[in-house]
Amino acid sequence: MAGAAADKEFGEPMGREFWLRKVALLDRIALSEAETYAPEDAAAAVETAEEAAGRLADFDHTHYTTRGPIKPLLNPPGRSYRPYVRQEYLAWLTAHTDS
Repeated sequence: MAGAAADKEFGEPMGREFWLRKVALLDRIALSEAETYAPEDAAAAVETAEEAAGRLADFDHTHYTTRGPIKPLLNPPGRSYRPYVRQEYLAWLTAHTDS
């Protein structure tokens, strides 16, 4: 992922795959932080993951780029888009593993 970012010209859009992978990483970091630390100590990582997940869902909703069976909802159950990110990452990973 770092190589993909480093090889892009300044100002060039990174594309959905880059952002999906980044958001999935932020979700994993938040999961790890929540397991390891007290809620108030993990709050920043969780908030960052939530915000990034919402941005990916908004992008997919706008560009019709959903890969998994559940479409990005404007108001997801529990108000979290992180399960949507997990679905999308799994769909991406499955497509790349099968190839």
